[in-house]
Amino acid sequence: MTVASSLLTILLAAIPPLIIANGGFAQHALALVAAVILAAAVRGADAELTSTAQLLKRFSVTILVPAIWMMVQILPLPFSSLVNPIWSATSIALNEPSLRGRISLDPGATFESLFVYLVYVSLVVSTVIICRDRHRAETILFVLCAVTTFMSLEVVLGRLDWFAAMTPATDAPMSPFPAAAALATVANTALVARALERHLHRRDIRNLASIRLWLGVLTGMFGIVVGIIAIAALARYMLLVAAGFGLTAIAFIAAVRRLGFRSWPSAVLFAVLVTIVGALTVPRLQSGGSSLLGLVTFPQETVALAGRLLSDAPWLGNGVGTFSVASRAYQGVDAAEQVIPPSTAVLVAIESGRLALVILAGFAAQLFVFMFRGAVRRGRDSFFASAAAAGVLIVFCEGFLDASLASPATRIIVAVMIGLGLAQSAGRTSGLKR
Repeated sequence: MTVASSLLTILLAAIPPLIIANGGFAQHALALVAAVILAAAVRGADAELTSTAQLLKRFSVTILVPAIWMMVQILPLPFSSLVNPIWSATSIALNEPSLRGRISLDPGATFESLFVYLVYVSLVVSTVIICRDRHRAETILFVLCAVTTFMSLEVVLGRLDWFAAMTPATDAPMSPFPAAAALATVANTALVARALERHLHRRDIRNLASIRLWLGVLTGMFGIVVGIIAIAALARYMLLVAAGFGLTAIAFIAAVRRLGFRSWPSAVLFAVLVTIVGALTVPRLQSGGSSLLGLVTFPQETVALAGRLLSDAPWLGNGVGTFSVASRAYQGVDAAEQVIPPSTAVLVAIESGRLALVILAGFAAQLFVFMFRGAVRRGRDSFFASAAAAGVLIVFCEGFLDASLASPATRIIVAVMIGLGLAQSAGRTSGLKR
């Protein structure tokens, strides 16, 4: 297990260099490392593997549905009403009546996306196995805080002339830096909560001069401030609102734990409050109408092209991983630049169909509620699950704001944070069914 934990730590620490590296190289390197981490993790103690299997069993549908849907998009279908219209046009053009149609425009690209999805699932599973141990979970939390804070610091320093040439582009369409800055706020809040919890459970509780206490608090506060400044520097004010939702979730969990509320009523109450605040806030901040494109801040020509793609997309989608292929039909002959999806939500609706958005929202809600309840029930280690629940909330909101979730760096951070939260939503000796 030490090998798996060390490899996961190295993978997280390598995120900044991976951002600079070629995208294809990064994906292949990630696949190899994720496979090695999983192979090393499953050789751990039987008790940890058993508890991990019990925990992940309730998420089996959540894990399998996206994979099954991509396989359905790849396979030939006998029903012409389900296949993409381009296949019937191709059949006529090639004079091949026996050509079987598919949902996906490019089955090869969809198959590659299926492989990538399984890589990130294996990363989540590995993280759950590794982080069942509290000390390993703390190490992963420290590294998450360090990486996201460093990326936020890159954004801030990149605004200075001295460092502008030394830092990568932080405002690219699919840049992972906005997401890293938002997640830095909740990860470092967990670091502050950890320092306070550990101090309160020591015998010298009145010793406010403890170096450990102030080191943890000040380090966490520094990360929170840097993350907020980075979001403001990128002018992502809607993302700042999403980060505020995440911080509110952590504060809400701390309050209900202090008051002794039960987990289910607390989760329902928080969901109602977020729904009310969102219903009042989002319409005031939308700039492009009430559609999926209403919250994005992209150039008008990109948004218009994505709007045409979205309106013409079949109800079952064009196939996962086919956005670039589909967008070429809407570009001019001389167009050289690759079209970037304005948001992850738009990308999902075009590639998997609008119904997939509702299903994925349900999966995100399941993750959030599970970790929210776990944080309310847990003792001094509740900050792991509360930070992860807040991270899920932020990532869900950001999915409607930009396409940063298409970045491998963002996906690694999110996968590890989810795995960390799931692993620590229940104690190693406590039952999962409560």
